[in-house]
Amino acid sequence: ISARLTEDGAGCPRIGARTAKRGEAALIYGPYARATARRRPVHRAAMENPKLWGPGGLCLNIVEDAGLEVALLDGALKNNLPKLEFWGKITGTTDSYLIAVGYSQEYPFPKKTFFWTTTSEAHELKVMKVLDDDYAAHAKTLLNTPFTGDPATPYEIVRPEGYEPPPPKQDENGEPIPPEEFREEHKLAYHVSVIDNDVSIIPKGAWICDATHQVIRNVTNCGLTHEAAGSLRNYLHFRYPENDRSKQALVKPGVVRHGDFLDNLQDDNPKGCWGVHYSPDAKYSIVRSFYWPGSYFCHEIKTGNYVSVYFGDGLPNEDILFML
Repeated sequence: ISARLTEDGAGCPRIGARTAKRGEAALIYGPYARATARRRPVHRAAMENPKLWGPGGLCLNIVEDAGLEVALLDGALKNNLPKLEFWGKITGTTDSYLIAVGYSQEYPFPKKTFFWTTTSEAHELKVMKVLDDDYAAHAKTLLNTPFTGDPATPYEIVRPEGYEPPPPKQDENGEPIPPEEFREEHKLAYHVSVIDNDVSIIPKGAWICDATHQVIRNVTNCGLTHEAAGSLRNYLHFRYPENDRSKQALVKPGVVRHGDFLDNLQDDNPKGCWGVHYSPDAKYSIVRSFYWPGSYFCHEIKTGNYVSVYFGDGLPNEDILFML
């Protein structure tokens, strides 16, 4: 690599040189030397593919985006995850919840770890609680209750007659641990798990099952063709398979085709609960759930770019059967 002269005439034998005249950093790479007069683009950690939000009219405000820019990087570092991705935003009456998700390799399907924060504290993410069967059953009864936006809001647990509580958990000294009060933080964890199970979507071919039957990202994914992007059968649930056909495909010996080991949106009930259409410029395909109105999936046709997020109040559309 040859040394080059910068604008002030100072030669430098190193790969990197600094322009003293303008006070700007300029990297010198042999024949490709160029002073970086323009500001370099900043990686937007809060939004994996910001342009894919455009067709849905979705965005974060400046406070939320600036806070998540730091929180996602910090959360991934503290929890030893490759990276955290923005999952969605659930609105409440006084504040909103911002949700992130991280993936860690487990056999055969990646493990999802969810994180949350509020708009007022967007700079710091907390690990989302994992509910036991008792709390999950109670949270299910609150599925149609709006969020307040305060994670400390208590909810009374109504027990049926004859209910016998399970034996209390014990600490390392054998002492009983008092049960934790059910709060909106627990309700949020349940809603996120249910929504993610129903509307976390990927295009066919984005993730593959390798020779060891481990589900991994397909780094060579080139996306769907224009014709394929308009068909619901080319979109899959990104969750551990629930129907028997997909489960068998994941564990059977031999090669597994990329559309066989995940549940297909086309098989969901009731029929017609999904809608797929093109953007006005026909560059993107958009998939929406009519049961979870806040769900949004967008795929840039003929590329590996896609995004699956949720922006809503966290409540399902219980009137869907009257709409179909």
